[in-house]
Amino acid sequence: MQQYVRNCDLCKGGKSEHQRTQHCLLDPDINPYRRFDAERQCDFCKRDHEPHQCKEAKANACGNCGHGWHDKRECMLDQSFDSHLEQFTLPKYKTASQIQKARPESRREECRDNYNKKFKKGRYAQSLPSATLTPTPSESGPSETGTSVSRSIESHPLVPSLPAPGPVASGTTISLSEANASLSSQSSQPRQKSQASGQTQSQTQVQASAGGSDDAETGEKDEATIRKENREKWTSASLELPGYPPENQIPPISNNNPNAKTNFFQVSINPNPVDLRRYRIEFGKTPSYDSAGKITHRDVFKPDVKRTTIDQMLTANPPTATVYATDYFCYIISVGRLYHECGDDLNKSIDKSHSITSADSTSPELTMTNGIVYESNVNLAELQRFVNRDPARNPNYNPGEDLKSLNIISWQRIHLSTFQGGRLGNKFYPDSMGNHNVDVVPPGFSPESQKYPLWNLRSGFFSSMRPGNGCLLLNVNCTTSAFFPDIILENWIYAKFGNGIQPTDVLRMLRGVKVTFIGDPKRKKRAICGIDPLTVSQKMFTPTGGNPISVWQHMSNTYPKHQQDCSQNAWCVNVGSSINGGMKIWYPADMLRICLWQPAGKKAGVEITQQMLTQATKTPYENQRALMVDSKPHLALVPPPECYVPFGIRVSPDLLLLSRVRQLAPPELRFRNPNPNNQDRVRGVYPNLATWALTKVAIKRPQDTLKGFDVVSNVYPKLFVINLTQHRNAVTFIETLMGQLRNYGFSAQTYSMAPAIIDAGLNAMTSQLRRASVTTILNAVVTRWEQQFNLTGIPLIIVLLPNSKKSNPRLYSDVKWWGDCVRGIPTVCISEDAIRKGAKKQGGDIKIDFNLMANIALKINFKLGGRSHHVQDLGVENGTMIMGADVTHVGKGQDDGCPSQAGVVATRDQHHIHYLASARLQTHNTEFIEDLEGMVEERLEAYYQRNRRLPKHILFYRDGVGETQYGMVLREELPQVRVACMRMATKYDGNSPLITLLVVGKRHHARFFPEIPLNAPANGRNLIAGTVVDRNVNDPNRTNFYLQSHDSALGTARTGHYVVIVDESAYGLDRLERVTNNICYTGSRATKGLSVCTPAKYADILCTRLRCYMYPALHREMGTTLTNATVTQYRQNATIWNSTAGNPWHPNVNNIMFYL
Repeated sequence: MQQYVRNCDLCKGGKSEHQRTQHCLLDPDINPYRRFDAERQCDFCKRDHEPHQCKEAKANACGNCGHGWHDKRECMLDQSFDSHLEQFTLPKYKTASQIQKARPESRREECRDNYNKKFKKGRYAQSLPSATLTPTPSESGPSETGTSVSRSIESHPLVPSLPAPGPVASGTTISLSEANASLSSQSSQPRQKSQASGQTQSQTQVQASAGGSDDAETGEKDEATIRKENREKWTSASLELPGYPPENQIPPISNNNPNAKTNFFQVSINPNPVDLRRYRIEFGKTPSYDSAGKITHRDVFKPDVKRTTIDQMLTANPPTATVYATDYFCYIISVGRLYHECGDDLNKSIDKSHSITSADSTSPELTMTNGIVYESNVNLAELQRFVNRDPARNPNYNPGEDLKSLNIISWQRIHLSTFQGGRLGNKFYPDSMGNHNVDVVPPGFSPESQKYPLWNLRSGFFSSMRPGNGCLLLNVNCTTSAFFPDIILENWIYAKFGNGIQPTDVLRMLRGVKVTFIGDPKRKKRAICGIDPLTVSQKMFTPTGGNPISVWQHMSNTYPKHQQDCSQNAWCVNVGSSINGGMKIWYPADMLRICLWQPAGKKAGVEITQQMLTQATKTPYENQRALMVDSKPHLALVPPPECYVPFGIRVSPDLLLLSRVRQLAPPELRFRNPNPNNQDRVRGVYPNLATWALTKVAIKRPQDTLKGFDVVSNVYPKLFVINLTQHRNAVTFIETLMGQLRNYGFSAQTYSMAPAIIDAGLNAMTSQLRRASVTTILNAVVTRWEQQFNLTGIPLIIVLLPNSKKSNPRLYSDVKWWGDCVRGIPTVCISEDAIRKGAKKQGGDIKIDFNLMANIALKINFKLGGRSHHVQDLGVENGTMIMGADVTHVGKGQDDGCPSQAGVVATRDQHHIHYLASARLQTHNTEFIEDLEGMVEERLEAYYQRNRRLPKHILFYRDGVGETQYGMVLREELPQVRVACMRMATKYDGNSPLITLLVVGKRHHARFFPEIPLNAPANGRNLIAGTVVDRNVNDPNRTNFYLQSHDSALGTARTGHYVVIVDESAYGLDRLERVTNNICYTGSRATKGLSVCTPAKYADILCTRLRCYMYPALHREMGTTLTNATVTQYRQNATIWNSTAGNPWHPNVNNIMFYL
């Protein structure tokens, strides 16, 4: 079959790996495959069989179309188009045609639109010049043209209704209904060869257009447009979610239930309408004089410049509106017209100009003009109907923009330049709350050495207007964040890394951090984008029109006043461009100062742990007091809060009181086999209802035969330990652990501990060499064991680490990657801190930390396939598979092109304890799970292989989704789950499971406190586990609830927020709350109820493990190996993923919970 190409030299050269994928921009409408019923020809070996049957296959066949050399993420065939569907292989056609038959036409049309946006208008598109059709002979295959698929088939037993032989004009489609019916009734008939073999076909030679670069730019714009359209589509889709149940379906409340306070202030809307208007500022270009005295113009995009511009504009042009508020970034909210000339027509724009004073006082003043656009009204009346669930409300109304406007009003004092403190998103940090520097001794120095500030901890508040059930709410929460300190950059680098500095490590921490040059009177902020291994005295550069000069000498010549503060051994920092060929701007690190209010995020590591706990761990009493005393003045809530009244709203100065919150009883946990005294049953004791002690089930006497874990997996009666530490207590710890394992039912009597040395010098190696070296060292230990004990495999290995995974994540990641992906052996890593804590020698005795030992025993048992306990009745429907899913994205400062990682976990038996895993790499920062369909199919297959039937129900918990993305789950992910179920139902002649899907939110700001007066003595008690809130503060138009399923000994408990996307199993709100609470008690990592339900927590843990595999790529340790790499190339890389189509781990661990 000849190839029809656009501009791909690899395709022209016959490289089959590039056939019909996005990499070569081939179009299935121009370069079609044979029809599904034509003579077969394998894409890998050209024999007469399907690609998935080929023994010579060098890659997995596409899970979408069935053809080779690409996967479903790259496939350009879409089953929504009949002309594409006909190009599927026969097995894929049979399944896909059944699915398309069941889909409504509106859904198929939506899929076709998405396809056209992605491929016809997206980044893979090229302008198509006129094509020249040249008939050429072909070795085999039906007659084809460059614009249609051949229909040269006289008859076929599987599709008796196909058209008669002959060419079909471009755009012609066939009906699939009769073909589908024929397939379903005759699919068992043998496949016959086509009679069209040997006919000729045409080859389309398409040359590349000259406007390639312009097309690429257009493609980028189109991608931005598509993202915007997706957001709008998902926002619209969120309105289709199940509404809040009617009053008679809400679970009843007992009079014995306690009251609770929340961190919400009730907001009432004035029944008399207020003409509240929202204006958008369209910034003009900022004029300035260049070095030659000419006027140049620059776009305004920096927040500081926007704030200054708006302030100058309003000062020079005072609004005629007497009441207005602005965010000094983009919007102004006013009562009535902001200016008389604004008029009443929406989208009308007026211009306002103001003078800009030049830095050179002798130069004339410059004028800047900005536009002010009347964008819309703030519809308070419709917002009131929305929170009231008024039947007369507009069903298409989305409150998002109106709530943003009210947020601007609530921050009218915080946005002012007189506010003393910092602002970051929806958070503000008043100076009055104080700050705390985290001072450290540089690594490698004695504890008595001088300390340097490394992080700055600031306390503040989050606030946001939210719709409540029957009222509007202002949510205010305490927050503590770590920031970079305001110090000289060289001092920060020294504090963090000491003398053992690697430029790549420094850049990973500092990429994007803004600094100012101390010799610049304007204090212009610049972002760090590079660190050079040479010092300023060694680093040479060539200035424009000059000769090569060192950075040190340039500083001496240009800034003699400041040069004396600069060391010749200072680091060389690039604050210009990191792009090859771009202009690099080098400064000495000791001449740069870190700017204020830059969040550290996840870059702040173990150094802040203790200080953060001290600063951020506030009891419910302390949180309430901070909200009532410290936050209210800044939010204009100090009585009387009259600042809101002119805007048509009024805010209560008191925290909202919830009357009679529900409390769910904890489930009973079952351990070893039942006995008449029910000693196998364990339940938490008030007030710690979600905590249980394993001492009740431990075997203390020989006659305790019915005690211990529910199911203990004893593959071998020997424990294998790799000791990477030099800790003198390692042997004592392992011997103590052995005794504790026997207490829970393990039969292991001996252990084998092998020392191994992971030299610190490995850190200086490239990731490829480092992981290869770790593999060699650890493989040698396993090989020695196998030979010594005559074993064919090791069931599990305990690895004693010289430090924790937080203090040395690189070593921890390498060990996990080796165990999971290379050897297929589950590992349990134990740090030196745990060794020291677990079994302390005190004189002649050993003090044992029983909780720590119990947690390790739990992990060992689960990773070997056992289970510690089970809940007798979770409350789920019979035949239910419980699933969880999550996505983790690349963090700021990490590899900008690195793919995101998605994970799915699911049960496969009636105990609902073991969750097996699937994982995929997907496009960088893609918000939804791209191959959820494939992963759900894997989990359904595992369920079928265990039970010989498909589940009747799926209870799905989706983690990691923001409030604005509920519609995304409904539109992009739920259909994938349904398609996977239909595929498996077709494969095994069963019925598709009913799906109940909930989104789990953890990063919300709702908090609930016991009802304690502020003048009462301080009390650290939280609400008890099992507290559920499904009234008042819940979203009024979605089925949702808050659940505190855990005991919280420190700080204020954070509840899980659950939003129902679909409930096909008809659980209802009450039952979903109870089932979810029960599932939180099935965790296997600790003897406690989880703060979020188990499948969501496990999916999150799985994604953390995926980040271990991807550690070298995430932290830019792969050199140029993956520069501009595609997702497929990341998958193929043996150092990180090493799987082109599926899971990265070894098949040996497919059926165990290795990732815990």
